[in-house]
Amino acid sequence: MKNNQVPVSIPDDLFFEILTCLPVKSLLRFKCVCQKWRYMISDPSFAEAHRSRSAAALLISVPDMSSPYMKSSLVSLKDGEARRPIVPVSPHHQNISQSVNGIVCIYQQYDPSLRVLLYNPSTGEHVTLPPTAVAHLGFRFHCITLGFDPSTKTYKILRVWTGGEGFNYEILTLGGGGWRIIDDGPFDGLTRKGICLDGSIYWADNLVMRNSILAFDVGEEKFRSVPTPPGALTWKGIEWDMIEIDGHIAIVDFHDVVESISNVIIMWKFEDPINGVWSQKRIPMPEFCIPKPLPITGHRPLFVTSIGSGELTLIPGQFFSDSYVFRYNLKEEKVRKEVFSRSPENDWNDDFPLIDFCGLYVYKESVISLREICRLL
Repeated sequence: MKNNQVPVSIPDDLFFEILTCLPVKSLLRFKCVCQKWRYMISDPSFAEAHRSRSAAALLISVPDMSSPYMKSSLVSLKDGEARRPIVPVSPHHQNISQSVNGIVCIYQQYDPSLRVLLYNPSTGEHVTLPPTAVAHLGFRFHCITLGFDPSTKTYKILRVWTGGEGFNYEILTLGGGGWRIIDDGPFDGLTRKGICLDGSIYWADNLVMRNSILAFDVGEEKFRSVPTPPGALTWKGIEWDMIEIDGHIAIVDFHDVVESISNVIIMWKFEDPINGVWSQKRIPMPEFCIPKPLPITGHRPLFVTSIGSGELTLIPGQFFSDSYVFRYNLKEEKVRKEVFSRSPENDWNDDFPLIDFCGLYVYKESVISLREICRLL
């Protein structure tokens, strides 16, 4: 170093801000640079700040018709590329939960062992959750939902399973003991995926739950009913989705679009959970966005979610042959087409290129440590 050069020192707060803008892949390498960087990147406050700046991505289940229970493998859609993430179990799984803070649960719905894996798709880290000590007499299947209580920074797993006496409910606090029975669960089972937002898990169903919405307070561990949107008393068939958009729960009904009745998608947004206030928006779809009929009956030709602020993402049921999605800007009422590439090593079975019925999951890149959540350090 020359005598007239002065070493450059970056303030910790500025360095913190710079690191939160980087992808998880880079951060995992930087943790090995020095102890100071490792501590900073491993801090829960850093993981939260980084996640708030991360763009949302999609996980899609690819069904395997040759497996005994139609097991599936995962495909990730991110940065214009469709690829298979490294899954910590066998190449196939049965189900995954909706993502919470960038992590998901992987399980097999009909597996009597009730094994559940906590998994971070961004880092590849995984933890096998403790087995339950509860007797599951007459077990048929189970469904898993991941929840988070922001007031205590606590993660909980809610299991719904059915046996000889209807539906049963168990809960596990990560890092806080074993599975516990919940006695006052609803009579009807929560078989669709739930969405966790602001400390509550929401479910909506037009079949098993008879056009109702149910919520579960993760902190209080109590169920409650939620008022349905006015004018949305009958959701038709399977052509609708419950999504999270801009910090709100919303129900998107596209039955009339799929059935060629009209070109309008109807979205109800839960604006005020305290007072039960919903808003309605009618969204006209351009003709080129309307999905084509599928060659196989009983499968959905369209999936709707949100992975961008103020946007709806429309995914054709035949994505694995078309490899594109549509992004609809709600404010500007404009549509853009996004095409995804795939490399040969990330190929999939084109003989059955349809998305699973409940096979679409939104997640954000996260550097969060599962071992810390489960207090295994």
